Amino acid sequence: MRISGHVLGATLAMVGFSTLWANDQMRTWTLASGTEVEAEIVAYDEANQEVTLRRPNREEFELKNRDLSTLDRAWVLQWVEKDEEARALLAEVGGTVTEHETHGDYPTVYAVYQPEDAEAAEARPLLMLFHPGGDGRRSIYRYLEAAAKLEITLVSFESFQNTDDDPEEEAALLARFREVLPQVESAVAHDPQQVYMGGMSGGAWRAYHYAAQVDRPWAGILAAGGWLGGPKYRGLPYPSMRVAMMNGDKDVGAKQWLDDDADRLQSVGCEISVHAFEGGHQLAPPSVQEKALRWLLKRELPREDAITEDL
Repeated sequence: MRISGHVLGATLAMVGFSTLWANDQMRTWTLASGTEVEAEIVAYDEANQEVTLRRPNREEFELKNRDLSTLDRAWVLQWVEKDEEARALLAEVGGTVTEHETHGDYPTVYAVYQPEDAEAAEARPLLMLFHPGGDGRRSIYRYLEAAAKLEITLVSFESFQNTDDDPEEEAALLARFREVLPQVESAVAHDPQQVYMGGMSGGAWRAYHYAAQVDRPWAGILAAGGWLGGPKYRGLPYPSMRVAMMNGDKDVGAKQWLDDDADRLQSVGCEISVHAFEGGHQLAPPSVQEKALRWLLKRELPREDAITEDL
């Protein structure tokens, strides 16, 4: 098996290992009363000092800031600061982020990033992103720097969150994607021959599966800490395409499936490139994303970064 590998010795904060099903926004909140709640933050109303949280079942509810523990109040502040940083990043790299919603049986909200040159939009590659927590509007900013440099249009979906592989929920999400895809392709200017999918962890898992389950000429997958899903999904009819895998060197879960997944994908004619960085089960830094995307788009990499390894 021959795989093109790109290694970056970045200095990053190390994170502990979590499963491939990790929801990177879901956490345990402790109320002032001592009650614990598993949820992710959706919004914060500074005027009313009120936070909106969403449970794993997508149920949303509001809490007053005073009802949270001291640690959780500090976490809300950090979340707000990240939101401000995202807006500052967009101003720095240029372009626009807009929000849209599809219609039909499965109305779906999605965010779109368009680089600055609007006239070139119809010739641009399109990268559709899925996320473990289905938080597409917020997570799109994590891919902005690389997309801006390479002039890639991004579509980042809400709703497509991890389900712990529940058959009924996954069937409904597949039906949702089949309804959403033609609407997005019609609404967002792009080159139809350069449509990619990707995401982090369960988002990559979903991108792999939809490439096999939804018939269109997929150009490739950007898989960040992802996997095919083990023996249950090994037999899916994956198309021949380019696949860029970005894995942290401490990501035990993703690393244990890398060789098996690469063998299966290469057996159907896929080209594989592995991009490693220092870290755990987390999204690669922008510099690694850029290198992975350059390879995915068949754009020339600097010679010193193009390291080919036999695995």
